[in-house]
Formats: sequence, C-alpha cells, structure tokens
Amino acid sequence: MYAGTRAHRVLGAVQTRGDSPALYIPSLRAYGCLRGFQISPLGGLRERPFNGATYPDTFMKDDLLAMLSPFRSVRARFAMAMGILGLAFGLLLTGIIGYRMERNLRDAAHDSLDAIATNIAHRLGQDVGNRHREVALMADLLTNNLLFQDSIGQVIDGLKARQPVYAWIGFVDRHGKVLAATDGLLLGKSVGSRPWFKSGMLGSFVGDPHEAVLLAPYVTPGEDGEPPRFLDVAVPLLDEKKAVVGVLGAHLYWDWVRSVVRAETEDLDRKGPVEVLIADDQGQWLHTPHQVVAKNLSELQAKTPFGEYVVARQAIKPVANTNGLGWTVVVRENVDYAHAPIKDNRRFMLLFATVLAIVFALFTWVVGGKVVQPIVRLARATQNQNALAYYGSDTEGENAHADETQLLGQFMNRLAHRDLLTGLSNRKEVNTHISQAMELTAATQSHGALLLLNLDNFGVFNNVKGYEAGDQILVAVAKRLGSLLEEDTALSRINGDEFVIVLQDLGQEAEQASARAVAIAQKILRSFTAPFSIAAGTYTVHASFGVYLISTEPCAVSDALLYAELALRKAKHLGKNQVAVFTQAMQTELAAQVKFEEELTAAIPSQLAILYQPQVNEHGRIEGAELLVRWRHPEKGMVSPGLFIPLAEETGLITHIGRWVMEAACRQIKQWQDDPGKQHLVLAVNVSAKEFASQDYVAQVQRILNETGATPARLKIELTESALASDVEDVIAKMHALKELGLTFSLDDFGTGFSSLSYLRRMPIDQLKIDQSFVRNLARENNDASIVRTVIALGNSLGVGVIAEGVEELAQKDRLAQLGCTHYQGYLYGKPMPLTDFERMSHLVLLGRASAGQ
Repeated sequence: MYAGTRAHRVLGAVQTRGDSPALYIPSLRAYGCLRGFQISPLGGLRERPFNGATYPDTFMKDDLLAMLSPFRSVRARFAMAMGILGLAFGLLLTGIIGYRMERNLRDAAHDSLDAIATNIAHRLGQDVGNRHREVALMADLLTNNLLFQDSIGQVIDGLKARQPVYAWIGFVDRHGKVLAATDGLLLGKSVGSRPWFKSGMLGSFVGDPHEAVLLAPYVTPGEDGEPPRFLDVAVPLLDEKKAVVGVLGAHLYWDWVRSVVRAETEDLDRKGPVEVLIADDQGQWLHTPHQVVAKNLSELQAKTPFGEYVVARQAIKPVANTNGLGWTVVVRENVDYAHAPIKDNRRFMLLFATVLAIVFALFTWVVGGKVVQPIVRLARATQNQNALAYYGSDTEGENAHADETQLLGQFMNRLAHRDLLTGLSNRKEVNTHISQAMELTAATQSHGALLLLNLDNFGVFNNVKGYEAGDQILVAVAKRLGSLLEEDTALSRINGDEFVIVLQDLGQEAEQASARAVAIAQKILRSFTAPFSIAAGTYTVHASFGVYLISTEPCAVSDALLYAELALRKAKHLGKNQVAVFTQAMQTELAAQVKFEEELTAAIPSQLAILYQPQVNEHGRIEGAELLVRWRHPEKGMVSPGLFIPLAEETGLITHIGRWVMEAACRQIKQWQDDPGKQHLVLAVNVSAKEFASQDYVAQVQRILNETGATPARLKIELTESALASDVEDVIAKMHALKELGLTFSLDDFGTGFSSLSYLRRMPIDQLKIDQSFVRNLARENNDASIVRTVIALGNSLGVGVIAEGVEELAQKDRLAQLGCTHYQGYLYGKPMPLTDFERMSHLVLLGRASAGQ
C-alpha cells in the first residue's frame, strides 16, 4: 500500500499541474513505485496483483535488462563475482591436483616401461640360457661316450624339432669339419674359419647376432625380407685328458628375439606404440625400430628430432660360464603417448573448473534472488527520500570442500600399493614390509618370519563355482586373516589365492621364533575350519602355510619369498591344512629336482626304453603284455618309474612320454598283424589322468591309429581310478568315443580309489585290474581275500574280465584262481623285458612254475 499510496499522490499532483501522467510513469517504475499498478486505457492507474506478463513489452524488456546487467543489477553483480571466484578456485584446484597427478603418472609411465624391459630381459636371458644348457648337456653326453656319433644326427634332429628356435645344430671335429648336422646341412664342410667355432674351441660361447654366411642358401629370409640372422651357441668337446677334440655348435634364429619383443608389447593397453631397442655389451645396436637417431646406446637421448621419449633400461644377465649376452634392453615410448593421461586430466580439470564456476554463479543467482531482492526494492523505493530506511536480511553459507588433492593422492597410492579386490597390500608393498622386518631383525637380533598362505584346490573352486564366487571367498579370507592378526602385522595378497604375513620381533632364539610363527599359522588354519559365508553360499576352505624364518643372515627379499614358496610346496605335499618351515635341505632338493627335470626333458625319447610284461590267462597262454617305460640314465643307471613318472606328470612331460609309448604300441601291433603267432596279442598302455584330460586326446589316438594302420581291437588303454575323479562326464564321453574306434579299456589299480558303482555301470570297461597291494598278502590276509572276492564278483556282475597284477608266487596264483580270477600278470610269469625277449616267449604256455626271476 505504501507504493500505491505514494503513486496516487504523485499522479494527483501531476494531474493538478495538467501534465500527462505517462511522462512520469518510467521514473516511478524505476523507483519501484508501480510494481503493483498498470496503466489504464484512459491514462490512469488501477490496482492489480503483480504479474509481469501484464506489463507493456517495453517495460518488461527494460526490467529484464536491469535484472541481468551487472551494471544495473546488484543480483547480477553478486552472481558474476561468485562465478569468477568459482573459476579462480577451480583453476587453483586444477593446478594443484594436476601437478600431483602429473608427477604420479610420470612415475607410473616409467615404472610400466621398466616392467616391460624387465620381462623382455628375463625372457631373452632365460631362453638363451636354456638353449646353452641343452647344447652343453648334449656335448657332455658325447664327451662321456653316452651318445654315439652314428646316432647324434637323429638326436639333434629331434632337439631341433622340439625347439623351432634352432636353425642348425652341428657336431664339428677339432679341424673344423662338420661330422653331423641337423637336416644334413653343411655335412662334411669346413667351418674352421667361423668365429663361433674358434671361440667354442676355447670354451663355452654365446655370441651376438650376425647374418647367415654358410647357411644363407638353405634358410629363408627373415621378417620384411631381411637376410637371415643367427645367434651362435658353442660348447667344446673334451676327451679323457680334457683336451678339446671338437665343438658342438648351434645357430638360433634371430627372429626369436623379435617374437619375444612382440609377445611382450603387442597386447599392451597404451595410447601409442612402445619401441624396444637392444644393445650388445659394447653399446652397439642389435635390434632397433626404424626411427633411431643415436648410433649406439651411449648416444641415446630422451629428446630426439622425432619427439621426446620416456626411457627405461634393463640389463640381461650373462649366461653362466660364458662370456655371452650382457645385452641391454631399452624400452621407450613417446611422451605424447606416455603422458596422454596427463593431457586428458588437464582437459578434464579445466572443464571441471568451468562447470564449477557456472554452478557457483547459478547457485548465487538463486540464493541472491532471495537475499538481494528485498534490499534492491527498498533502495529503489527510497532513492528520492531524504531519509533512507534500510533493512534487510543477510544469510551466511558455509561450503565444506573435500581435500581432493589428498583423496587423489590416496587413490593413486592405493593403485600402486594395494590389492584392489581385498584392500590389502600388494606384491610391490610386501617387498617393503619384508625389508623392514629384515632391518629390524638386524638391529634387534630378534627374528622375524615370512608366512606364505595358499588356499588348497582354489582353482577347482573357481572352475566349479565361478570367478565371482572365488573373488568373494578371497575377500572373506582377507577379512578373517585381518581379524586374527595384530594391527601392526603386515598382511598382503600377492597373487591369486596367495597371502603373505610378515611377523616381527618373535625372539632371539631361532627355535622359539620358529615355534611362535608356526603357532600363529596353525591358529589361522584352525580358524578356517569355520565355513565362509558369501553370496553364493557357505563353503569350507582349506589352506597350507610355508614359513621362512628371518634371521640376521643377509638375504634378498626375492630369495626370502622363494624360500617361503619352497616351504609351502613342502606343506602341499604333506596334504591339506599343513604348515612347513623352510630348511636348507628344501633348496638342495629343489636344485636337484630342477636338474632332474632338465635331464628328463633331454631323455625323451633317446634314454627311455619300453619293456613288455606278459599278461596270461588261466591256462598260462600269453594273451598280451603291458608296456612299461624305463629310464636308462647315463650316470644313475636305471631310474625307478616311481621317481620320474610323478615328475613327468607334474611338469606335463607325461603327455610327450604317453604319446611316444602309444605310437610305439601301435607300430608294434601293425608289425604283428601278419604274424599268425602274434596277431592275437593285445598291448596295454597306461594313460595318466592329465594325459586323458587333454581336450584333443581322442583325436590324438585316432591320428596315431590312422598313421600306423594298427588294429584298434589289439590296443588296450589302462586308466587309473584317479582319472575318474576330476571330470567324470568328460571321461565317460571320451571312453565311449574311443570305444567306437574299437579300443578296449582296463581300470587299473582297482579298489584303491574312486570305485563308484553308478559311474562304473556307465563306462565301457572291458576289464578290472586288481591292485598288487591286495595280491601281495592274499594268502595270509583274509581282508585282502575279501576285497579280491568282491572285485571279482563285481566284474562278473558287470560282465567284464578281471586280471590281477603283482602275482609273484604260485600260492598267490592258486588262491586267485580259487576266488575266480582268470588272468594274471607279475614276476611269476616274467619280469618286464625287452621286445625281443617277449617275442621269443610269446608262443609259450607259462604254467607259473618258472621262478620269479625268469
């Protein structure tokens, strides 16, 4: 009413003077006196509720401009000021966070390239070292006359076939004449002038790559049509007086290096290409990309005409007992690509600052409309009055800003040092924990301990329940471990289902410290008896512990982890829920096992022999034989299958051995097919669970049958019950597929393992083999007799035959016959023997009167 009353007074005075009211309306509106009035068609005013839409257009535009213009509106000036403040704050925050992120991202880019260089250097050094050991082992066999010259060609051809990296392997006498070579290349020619031969006469040699010379006409060009290049390995051959009598040399394709580089770099998730350079021990380039300005390693700079690079270097360790390698691997990436995340971050932060300024301005505009508008109205209404009545309201807001710099730093630190799944320390951080424990032990003389935990059969759980459930189990395990340990105890997850616990201050006495560490491990294992509840259900998880005691003796962190791994390996062999403490004997055992594995790899198939043990019927007639593999070691003599077969299964070599035995059996069956005295013989081949589990096993057998032309009905596959315990449905499907080809099956060691009648009824079994452990005490143990009787009855009910192995005494055979067993195998009828001996006796009737030594 104040504005309306004042307007009436003013207009009344105007009309008294005779002036037109329209001349004064703009001024009145500017002073805020006409907000509640509009002009009547007759030139007067009438009161109405405020509605901007009823103003004339000229007045609406003038009011809108007055409201938006920072020169005419307090509200606009306030919003602009807050927008500028928001922009300044955003730019400042962008600078601070950008600096921190750039520093972290630069370090991360270099660390990533350094990891690539380390992997390439390790692969190259390891591959060359393995090839040198292979050549050295073969040279040692030649030196000790364990490999005859007339068979070396076959052996080195086999080695070249197994390792495609070999371009050529040759046996050269001391005059430089090639006596034996792969594929017969350079046979009889002289290589006496070649550097590798001269160096090999002086000692073990690993050279740098060079273009092919003598072999150039026989090999295809390298990648991009380049001339073929080789890397040389040479080992001297010595006589009894340690005099050099020749050299065993090998050429490795240089393209192998390119394949290693490609394998380590082609699948990287990076913005641009990663370049790999390799220099020799003199700094000269051996492998480079196309754009390299530096002539050698010493001239290599981060800044080049082609751009600036992030560079990482890693040296390759020399091959033991040679002067070879000593190369340097250089991995570099253009800064524009390596630091691309930095540029992306800058763009994001600038956009963030802009958006922040706009948000500040809009927020101020909305709030200012409520805060400033009453003040503006009052000021306009009193501008022409001498006394200024001013009142208003002021509100103060507080903005709580999170310290984004700190949060970002914590996030980057988490990426670098934390396992994202469990939140525990990762492998990088655990090295720091172990180093700190070692330093504390050295300072206080109080032992620490490294506990390596591994979940038992976790891979099976993942395959059955899925990886999501597996991840949930890992998180649950991490939580339980954290609840059982003290707050200052370092707990990490380093790989898959492996966790590391670093204990400190366990005591100055080694036995006491070891006992305390074992007690903590056993406490954790006891807690694992309580099931873990996850979204997929409730499950019990078993684990094993390997313990390494940290003492005052110097030890590298990597070695400490290795020792804990060896102890864990020992615990796994003991069974589930076991704890093993590292001892020096474990390291010695590992070294011996590694050597044994290398020797076994080299022994296939030159040192392996197949022996035949007769299988006879109740009338003593030989119906076939089981093929048994023996290893004639050049130094250790005949190696027991109990030693090398488990190792072959563990390393996967069993598949190569099994395929070789299968091929030998089929070739022998083919040879007997036209012999009336032997064509009825059935050969039994043992097939391991790992071998039978391979996806293409049926196709492998079919291929061997097709290649050899063997009659499938004369081939019997012996499966152990352990083969049925992994994936029964897959085993049954493969057995039926092989049965359709015509093969027969015998279930070996029956009664010692799986023995599920429901599955046996579905399997196309032709024979059950009674395990020798039940036959051994058959004449004296009623329990064993009961088991044998049950197996024979089961075979009769299933309609399959039964054979007993390990029959060594006539009393055992007679007892088996009384119980209903009609087929026998064992020393009573003959030890495992060479093929020629078996063929000589295959027509005989063995009545079991021969001695066990026959």
